Amino acid sequence: MTMSEQAVSQLLEGTIEALASFDLERLETLEARIRRLAVSGVTLHATRSLLEQRNRLERTLEETGRNVQVVARLCAAKGAERWER
Repeated sequence: MTMSEQAVSQLLEGTIEALASFDLERLETLEARIRRLAVSGVTLHATRSLLEQRNRLERTLEETGRNVQVVARLCAAKGAERWER
């Protein structure tokens, strides 16, 4: 694995972990690193490992989105006061 592939792998894994723990600060830090990597012009070969990580990230994003929607519905429900206690 080349240095750039390793960097992307670390970014993908870090993003998955930050999403799973709802760590906004870490996500923002990773976003800045991803932007720097994107503008650097690095080209990558899609290795099996990177594709698997990307697929895991996509599944995590989908699951996180669904979880956030459920929480939003709970907060919007009339019984939301019960959750605040």
